[in-house]
Amino acid sequence: MSPLRWEYTAEPDGERVAVLADACSVSLPIARLLLSRKLDTPDKVRRFLDPTLDDLTDPFEIAGMDGVVDRIAIALRERERMLVYGDYDVDGITSTALMYQVLNRLGAEVDYYIPNRLIEGYGLSPDGIDQAVTRGIRLILTVDCGITAVDEIEYARRKGIEVLVADHHERGTILPDAIGIINPKLNPNGSPVDHLAAVGVAFKLAQALYRRLGQDESDLYEHLDLVALGTSADIVPLIGENRILTRFGLTQIERTGKPGLKSLCFVAGLIGRSMSTGQILFVLAPRINAAGRLGDAQAAVRLLSTRDDNVAGQIAHRLEEDNRKRKTLDEQTLKHALLQIEQTVDLNRDRAIVLASAGWHQGVIGIVASRLVERFHLPTVMIAIEDLEGRASARSIPAFDLYDAFRACEDLLLRYGGHKYAAGMSISRERIPAFAERFKRVAAERLMGEDLIPTLSIDARLDPADLSEEFMDSLEQFAPFGPQNMRPIFVAPSLEMTETPHIVGRSHLKFRARAGNRSLECIGFGMGERISELRGHTGRIDLAYIPERNEWRGERRLQLRVRDFQLV
Repeated sequence: MSPLRWEYTAEPDGERVAVLADACSVSLPIARLLLSRKLDTPDKVRRFLDPTLDDLTDPFEIAGMDGVVDRIAIALRERERMLVYGDYDVDGITSTALMYQVLNRLGAEVDYYIPNRLIEGYGLSPDGIDQAVTRGIRLILTVDCGITAVDEIEYARRKGIEVLVADHHERGTILPDAIGIINPKLNPNGSPVDHLAAVGVAFKLAQALYRRLGQDESDLYEHLDLVALGTSADIVPLIGENRILTRFGLTQIERTGKPGLKSLCFVAGLIGRSMSTGQILFVLAPRINAAGRLGDAQAAVRLLSTRDDNVAGQIAHRLEEDNRKRKTLDEQTLKHALLQIEQTVDLNRDRAIVLASAGWHQGVIGIVASRLVERFHLPTVMIAIEDLEGRASARSIPAFDLYDAFRACEDLLLRYGGHKYAAGMSISRERIPAFAERFKRVAAERLMGEDLIPTLSIDARLDPADLSEEFMDSLEQFAPFGPQNMRPIFVAPSLEMTETPHIVGRSHLKFRARAGNRSLECIGFGMGERISELRGHTGRIDLAYIPERNEWRGERRLQLRVRDFQLV
């Protein structure tokens, strides 16, 4: 692992800090944090620290919304059979469950469909369209897919089915000839809805439908639990619209009336606990994803849609078992991938990793690619080969746009799609070597040496001795945390360790350090391998940390979560 490079956020002007602190009745350190996040007016600060659902933008600001809503209204009036066609990840599953339930409540003749990852792959497929024909479907609404389905939508038209697209992925060179498209990526740059996850787009569509049909929009708020799940799991920027939806959605998960979500929280051990984006990302999302990764994601849609407690319990336990199997596959695939890296990748020269194997499970290669990016800080493409075709999942680093890189290789690919940080593609088996060479060349051209050093963004220098209950209360208002709104990281310079470092749990580094008159517990999760740097060190350390309240057996105390340290 490359050493971390500490990058300090520019220090705001002291006078501006004082003015904002006074205007918003916050402390100077909190005012500095707000300014560093470009929250520089009382109105922006209010919307950030104390948002309301009234702060959401008008759903009709999304280009194309009028046409899509009009066509669905006709389908409702004419009792046309509709199909919500989603994707097999958490964002796609929650989008599908949300639109299915909303349309069902509005009286639609509606069904849903999720493609089988292992057979059909991502997106609208001829097999899925054929299924729609057999079900007597007249109108398909795609969610979390469709924006690049040019050939598939033409195929649907020939089969007598009209298609509406509600997506959030990057468009291709040609837009599909759908009868209506909503996608924030088609709005002007800088739009408030720029970064919506697919489930956010689905929620805005539901809002627009309710407004057009004169329904009580507050009825939709029960589905904010689904919006928080999909938005957090898709790792989109948690700013603006996404942050508001997720903040209220986390509260809705805690009090959800959905039997499936309750059962899922129960098997995951989250009942009675405050919900955070971290718990979604590391606890709930893997279980929802497990069904799709191993084949049939429709079970997850049933889980999130059912009103039957028994059905919910059965599916939740099945997903728990699927998730255990998925973890085993993860570990096996990771071991094989690391061996292949040893044999085929020059980590001193290559600026990207491309791996391929006929033995890999399509459902877990994205997870393993993410682990390899964490370990080596290089864009990583993993290709699972079956017969004459390879299907890939790719993950990236901040300085490298995967979607653009795939575009530079598109003459070698059968299909591709995704985002800057996560993308997928299909390729003929014989073209994999040529793709690997091209992709690595693109990475070499676009990545500079400093891009390959992972950075740690430091918000400010802050002596832990100055941490107060009031400061911690204010800091909690910055939640929910995620991309572009990460937990603030502070640096405490020249701390004295007051306890011999030791390992606890599964390789967690633990020690105590003195700040002023306070002795504080410090814990570095997963940092056990660095204990040798501290043992025998008699000097001081600069500590990069996140202040946290740790509750254990009813007692709450302050601890410092270690992100990095440097010996002084």
